[in-house]
Amino acid sequence: MSLSPGDTGSTSALGGALRTQANQLADLVIDLDAAARRAARTGTPDPTGHERDLLTRTATELDRVGGLLQWWTTAAVEQAARVRALEPALTRCDLVIDGQLVVERSGPTRVEPVARLAERERLQELLNRVTAVRSRELGRLRRELETSGTTLAALSDRARSGA
Repeated sequence: MSLSPGDTGSTSALGGALRTQANQLADLVIDLDAAARRAARTGTPDPTGHERDLLTRTATELDRVGGLLQWWTTAAVEQAARVRALEPALTRCDLVIDGQLVVERSGPTRVEPVARLAERERLQELLNRVTAVRSRELGRLRRELETSGTTLAALSDRARSGA
């Protein structure tokens, strides 16, 4: 099938790894909060405010990206299942999916031409719906990841500059 969702296992694992890292960063924030409270009790200024802010924002963004990747995995698996659901009708009418088109399988067929054409048009419409949903979701994912990339780059610059 041409609508392969890619390596959904790896995508999901990457999303899970990012979320795990986000949780580990959040744990560091908790440790820094404890240090800040100790400093406040002794009357010294909080030396961890900048680091806590950077860690909190980074953890939030990594969790968001991880969630997006896991969402995409779920969406891709569902879309692949929708395409697989077309297979019995495709087989019954000697049709196949080539790219984003439903086409006639090469070779002789016993399927009536009028019935085959009607079924091809019906299946093409169903495939178009799956393809349209996938395109919209991929566009959303791309926009969200670009936004996250910009946010993480800004956090990185801020961390390096010490500001």
